[in-house]
Amino acid sequence: MDTVEKLAATINESKMIGLVNVEGVGAKQLGGIRENLRGSAVLKMARNTLMIRALEKSTKKNVKDLVEYVKGPVAFVFSDQDPFALSKFLSENKAAAPAKGGQVSPKDIIVPAMNTGVAPGPFISELAGLKIPARVKGGVIHITDDTVAVKAGSVISNAMAQMLSRLGIEPMELQLKLIAAYTDGEVLTADSFEIDIEQLFNQVILGHQLAINLSINTGIPTVETIPLIIAKANMEAKSLALHIGFFVPEMLDQFLSRANSEAFALAAAISAKDPDAIPSEIMSHVQATAVADAPTEVATKPAEPEDDDEEEGESVAGIGGLFG
Repeated sequence: MDTVEKLAATINESKMIGLVNVEGVGAKQLGGIRENLRGSAVLKMARNTLMIRALEKSTKKNVKDLVEYVKGPVAFVFSDQDPFALSKFLSENKAAAPAKGGQVSPKDIIVPAMNTGVAPGPFISELAGLKIPARVKGGVIHITDDTVAVKAGSVISNAMAQMLSRLGIEPMELQLKLIAAYTDGEVLTADSFEIDIEQLFNQVILGHQLAINLSINTGIPTVETIPLIIAKANMEAKSLALHIGFFVPEMLDQFLSRANSEAFALAAAISAKDPDAIPSEIMSHVQATAVADAPTEVATKPAEPEDDDEEEGESVAGIGGLFG
């Protein structure tokens, strides 16, 4: 079976057929990426003409639409995953690659303190020229300190690229980019499946919150919002009863508390106009209550729960103190 027939057979058997850009990916890096893909996807490389012939030979519906994306250095990737999951997997699995002169460093390149294994000679001067501290120790050259050799965003010089290669440092990262994929009878491109999962999740959460708010505020019940709608209606009913003075027995404490507060406010307003109109002992109680109700920046101790009868008694006593 020749290459075209083998590729066509693999295309027919695969749930998802993708095309990845392999530009600039060396054999070593490609081997590392293949290893990362093991169990998730299979990478197949061939000349573009053979890839096109394999697509045209396949019996899958609409798979020939992939032909227009077989341009430049590309390879097949076959997987049972959907392209969204595969694209995310590829973006998270990168291969280390050596630096090349003229490249822009995407991050700080650090040369660690190390034993270079190189005998004394011109190499130590080359390190000094690149501002990498080194000295001879035990008959070999040692780099003495961790050094930022290239800052993020800076261009890597040819001399630095050669030095990093000699030291075995591969600071660049390569990843296969999924440029097009066939699944479920359709061809999708990178614009369709390269999505920010976290941003999408946050949008779903926000949409869920807005839907709940809409349900509650419009009074359109759902299984999820019925308890919230009932709680909101109960709160509004109590607020209305308190506001219009429609007394209900279960709201006795709220009515007494409001009457007490209004009595104290009235006493304070009268005292402001005529300091002698309200007895001093009553004003002391008003002022003490105002201080107790004032917000504090730091709570020193959580309030202990009080007996309902005691609260009601204090409220009644406060009102009685004003008018008794």
